Amino acid sequence: MRASLIRDPNKMIAAAVLSSPKLSDSEVESFARMANVSEDVLRVIGSNRAWLKNYGVVVGLTKNPKTPVGMSMNLLSRLSDRDAAILSVDRNVPEALRAAARKRATQRMDRG
Repeated sequence: MRASLIRDPNKMIAAAVLSSPKLSDSEVESFARMANVSEDVLRVIGSNRAWLKNYGVVVGLTKNPKTPVGMSMNLLSRLSDRDAAILSVDRNVPEALRAAARKRATQRMDRG
């Protein structure tokens, strides 16, 4: 039920879903991965420190094409090397993020 409500075009409904005390981490993780949620929902998820402690949420937000680029760039440093390498070839993310992931991957290879 919440998965369909989070996609509602009305921002008030999506905000109410995110403020629900019964919302689980796995639901937030799936919301972060959804490409058909609004940018505002992703921004709220990305600004909640408790949810960002979950690595799955961080990966979901970073790989989501609708996540604001600035937020994705900040979260890039928290990704594992493997996830950053996958992100560097993902055609669904913005080019700036892909380039930053590629740069990080090459820096790791040079040091390693």
